[in-house]
Amino acid sequence: MGYAGRAIAEALARDGHVVWGLNRSGTDAPDGVHAVAGDVLRLESLRVLSPLPPMDLLISALSGTGHKDPEIYRRVYVEGPARVADALNWSGSRRIWFLGSTGVYGGDDGEWVDEATPANPRHRAGEVQLAAEAALRDAADTHCVLRLSGLYGPGRTRLIRQALRKRPYFKPDIWANQIHRDDVAGLVAALVRKETPEPELLLVSDDRPALRREIFDWVRRETGCAEGLYDEDHPARAGRDRGNKRVSNRRLRELGLPLRYPDYASGLRDLLPMI
Repeated sequence: MGYAGRAIAEALARDGHVVWGLNRSGTDAPDGVHAVAGDVLRLESLRVLSPLPPMDLLISALSGTGHKDPEIYRRVYVEGPARVADALNWSGSRRIWFLGSTGVYGGDDGEWVDEATPANPRHRAGEVQLAAEAALRDAADTHCVLRLSGLYGPGRTRLIRQALRKRPYFKPDIWANQIHRDDVAGLVAALVRKETPEPELLLVSDDRPALRREIFDWVRRETGCAEGLYDEDHPARAGRDRGNKRVSNRRLRELGLPLRYPDYASGLRDLLPMI
C-alpha cells in the first residue's frame, strides 16, 4: 500500500469492495481500507494475514525503490508477492495482479512497443521485474501483469522539477512515457468491475508519448520560468539507461478503460500549483 497501491485501495473501497491494505506500519490507510502491518522480507510478520477473511484478489503494488541493496530489491519483487499469497486465505482460486514496469523493454530510436513486443531490459531493475512476473505466474492460478510507464502525480513531479532547474535539460531528446497515479487506480477499479476475464498482460500508459524537450518547454511556458526556478543543487548525472521507446496503449483503449489524464499537459497542469 505504497504510492500507487494506496490510491488503488482507496478507489476499490469507494466502489464498495472490502479492501485490506498491507504496509510495514499498519497505519495511514485511506477511508474504508483496513490496514495490516507486515513486511514481505519478514515471513513471521505475514502470519497476521492468515486470520483475515478469505480473499478473492491480491493486487501486488510493491515498492522496492527504498532498498539500495540489489539483492533486497530482488527479494522484495520476486519473492514478495508469493509470500503474501501463501499467507492468505483464499475464497477460491489464487487470483493475483502485479504492477510491473515498461522498463522491461529496451528500444533505441523511439520505436513503438506493445504487448507483443519481446521484453529486452536494459538494466538490472528491468531484469528483476521480468523475474517477478515469472514468479507471479508460478504463484497464481490466474494472473494479470500491468506494465506501467513512468508513474507521476501528487508528490511525484520529477519532470516538472527537471524542467525548472537552472541548468541544461536532462536527456531532452528521448521519449517520455507516463501514466498518472489516479489513472492507474481508476484503471484497476474498472478492470475489477468488468465481467470479462482480465488480460494476462496490459501496458498502462497515456495516449501520447512525448519528447522530454517538448514537456520541459511546455512546463516553462506554463510557469513563465524561462530561466528556470531552482538552483543547480544537483549535478547532471548520466542516469540509468532505460532505452528510448514509445509505449502503445492501444490494447488498454480497446478494452474501453478510462483515462482522466490522456496526455502530459492534462496531468501536469493540475500539479503545477503544487511546485
